[in-house]
Amino acid sequence: MYFIWGALFLLSASKQSFANEPTILQKTELSNLVADINNAVRDKNFAVIAAHTPDRLYKEVARRLGMAEVSLYNSLLEKLRDQFENIAAGAYHLDETKIDYLQTKNSTFYALIPTTLETKDRILQYKTLAIFDDSKWYLIYGGQKTVQNPVFLEIYPTLDGINLPKETIIKK
Repeated sequence: MYFIWGALFLLSASKQSFANEPTILQKTELSNLVADINNAVRDKNFAVIAAHTPDRLYKEVARRLGMAEVSLYNSLLEKLRDQFENIAAGAYHLDETKIDYLQTKNSTFYALIPTTLETKDRILQYKTLAIFDDSKWYLIYGGQKTVQNPVFLEIYPTLDGINLPKETIIKK
C-alpha cells in the first residue's frame, strides 16, 4: 500500500513540475514559426515578421505614442525593410533545431532561439526571445533593452528577470 501511495505521489509531483513546460505541439508551432520567419527574411516578406509581434504590445505602444495601430504597423514594416533589405540571402538565420526552452522565476516559459546574422566583415551570434502569449508564439526583437523596457514589463510582468546572453561578434 505504501508503494502505491509513494508511486502516486511521485507521479503527481512530476506532473506538477512539468505543468509549465511547453507541450510537443507548442514546440512544433515554434519550430514552424522559426521556419516561416527564415523564409520571410529570405523572400523579403516583412509582413510575416510584423504579424508575429504581440497584439498587446502593438496596442500599448500605439496608445502611448498617440498613433493608430495601423500606422505603428506600417512604421515597423518600414524599419524591417530598412534592416533586412540589404542582407544577403542566407545571412540571417534562426536555428529551430537548437531552441532553449526556459522558465522565469514565476514559472512562465519562454524560449531562446540561436540567431546568426552575417555581414561582409563579421558574424553576429545572439539569442532571439520567443514568448507564448494568448495561445500563440511571438518573437521579440531588440535584445536585453526590450526585455528591460518598462512598457514590455508592464504588459508581461511575469517575464521580468529574463537575461538574454550577450551577443558574440566574430570578425572575418
